[in-house]
Amino acid sequence: MKNNKLSIIAMVVLSTTLGACNSSDKSQEITPKVTQDNQVADSALRNMAIDSGSTITSPDAVDSPGSEGVGNLIDGNDGSKFLSFSNSVTVEFSAAKPYALKGYALISGNDAPERDPASWMLEGSTDVTTWVEVDSRSGQSFGSRGEKRTFELLTNEIEYQHYRFSFSNAPETAAGIFQLAEIELTVVADAPLVAFASNKARAEVGEDVQFWDRSLANPTAWQWTFENGEPATSTARNPSVTFSSLGAKSVTLVATNDKGSNELVQEQIVHIWDPQNPWAGYEKPAVSLVAHAPEHEGQLAFARVMPDIEQVIHDISLAVAQVLYKDVTEAPLFKTVTFETGEYDFPAAKSGTDQDMILLMDVGHLANKAAEGDESLRNEVLGMLWHELTHGYNNSPNSGQYVVGDEYHSYLEGLADYMRIKAGFNEHKRGGIKWAADWNVDAYNQTSFFLEWVANSHRNTDFIYLFNKAAGELEEWSFDAAFKSVFGDDRGVAVLWAEYHNALNIEPPFPTPVAGYRNFAIDEGVVVTTNATTVIIAAFGAEEGVDKINDNNVEKKFNAFLEETWWLEQYAPELSPINDIENVEVTFELPEAIVLHKYSLTTGNDNTQRDPTRWTISGSIDGASWVELDVDQYPEAPGRLVTFHYDIDNASTAYKFYKYTLENTREGDGIGGDDGRLIQLGELALLTAE
Repeated sequence: MKNNKLSIIAMVVLSTTLGACNSSDKSQEITPKVTQDNQVADSALRNMAIDSGSTITSPDAVDSPGSEGVGNLIDGNDGSKFLSFSNSVTVEFSAAKPYALKGYALISGNDAPERDPASWMLEGSTDVTTWVEVDSRSGQSFGSRGEKRTFELLTNEIEYQHYRFSFSNAPETAAGIFQLAEIELTVVADAPLVAFASNKARAEVGEDVQFWDRSLANPTAWQWTFENGEPATSTARNPSVTFSSLGAKSVTLVATNDKGSNELVQEQIVHIWDPQNPWAGYEKPAVSLVAHAPEHEGQLAFARVMPDIEQVIHDISLAVAQVLYKDVTEAPLFKTVTFETGEYDFPAAKSGTDQDMILLMDVGHLANKAAEGDESLRNEVLGMLWHELTHGYNNSPNSGQYVVGDEYHSYLEGLADYMRIKAGFNEHKRGGIKWAADWNVDAYNQTSFFLEWVANSHRNTDFIYLFNKAAGELEEWSFDAAFKSVFGDDRGVAVLWAEYHNALNIEPPFPTPVAGYRNFAIDEGVVVTTNATTVIIAAFGAEEGVDKINDNNVEKKFNAFLEETWWLEQYAPELSPINDIENVEVTFELPEAIVLHKYSLTTGNDNTQRDPTRWTISGSIDGASWVELDVDQYPEAPGRLVTFHYDIDNASTAYKFYKYTLENTREGDGIGGDDGRLIQLGELALLTAE
């Protein structure tokens, strides 16, 4: 048996009880699982993968990070995962003794769905030499992160001590990375399947807490152990206990029947607290330091300016928890925080599990900050700690993907950077506040300052606490649902976002105007069409259709395909095949004919290789016969979001139709082949003299 693990059936039976960590003091006794004739089941299925004596290896894993090794597959924690930098991987498991497998379950990892297994074979062996197929699957997918998919083998009677999975990604994803959070291997439980419940998630010193045995497979004897409990032990089936000190308490139950015993240890199952001092009993995590590049100049500078790093982590951890939660019983409690420095391709990150946090910082980034002076380096480390420790303590929504532009990503990074702002270590970004199309365009520079404004302008609501709480409680989470849960159904996120812009007097970025002329491309009744397939991809939050070309906002761009990219079929197969065209045409149909005197094009915000290399503008009275009015191109190396104006010589004829024909004949890196060929613009304007 293995401590700190809860079996698959026990998790089902205790689903309402383990939710008791919601700070409710109401009784949460539950009904035990029963058979159809209302008798407690003589036996039940259990997850034997977490038994003591079990081992797991992956002989062909590629560069698995230390915190994401194959052991995470059987640690009983779907918040950790196994990762391999390969499209296929083998996982070999050995049990303490032979079992007939009755089923298995796989739990998806926390990010990047293209890393999920799509096909696998499960084999069994008695000697690790001869393997026999037990089950195989193909064309599989996971609908969400942390999703458990269960596969039954109830008729199987063949016992094996060793099991092997051969996993692979979907071939079309070409992810190059494999991930999986957990494997559960289900067998018949002979000895008791241990489970228990309590009526309180928190109590005061000396207050009675009732425990109930909920074990399956008919136990006949019980041995309880209560941390700081009175009594400290009990052999009663359903004991009542008080606790003599503050803090989160662990409880152990060993249940026995005529076939054996099993043990269940539940840590932090009851929080003993003082309502008059709600953060008394907060347990500091044990902090350890690991330097993977001890002689690097960044590590040496870090050690010089952060001699008090352990105390700093303790102080910031508590400060973060006190913003996100009301008392010690609500907040997560970490056993350990491991602070690792090394050579990474990111400045800082948070990893680990829900009890053992790992913080990573790049020595190269630390060295760059050290070059600016010791104060700059210390402030950077403090700011990164506020950000990364927030990732450890905040609630996480039950929907979304960690992808830039997704609300899930904006919540995590926006909230973490808000905490960095609150602590005073993000002021260098305040000058970058600007108009943005919505709240999840730029989590670090826009969403975080939006959250700060909401918190500061609605102090009576304790917004950040409620915003974090909503992420843990809403069944269908979104920014809008979270805001409405705080402010009411008529004050969703869009309303607050507009108020934020108004309060800061932030206006959308318009194309550069020309005195004496007006842009009739934005007149009511103007119809804009294109012959091209445009970039409208839900997975990226990309809405870059032709309607963005005359929305009077240069940051909301138009983006169209001339040649397909490698990522189109993966992320937007509904757009493939794209329209077969030589050039991108954009046509404006006006309610009535107008003389065109000038026009302008605004470059897109990025990807210079998508700028048009040349264009022709034409006019038409009927939309059939066209007159060429001008041919031109950008100056060399145009800047981003820059508006260029051009004159129409001898403009005198009023046309009802105007058409841009946009070319992109550029060659070189980042264009053509798998990179595709696109044309993007921030805005097109048609100007007539007022």
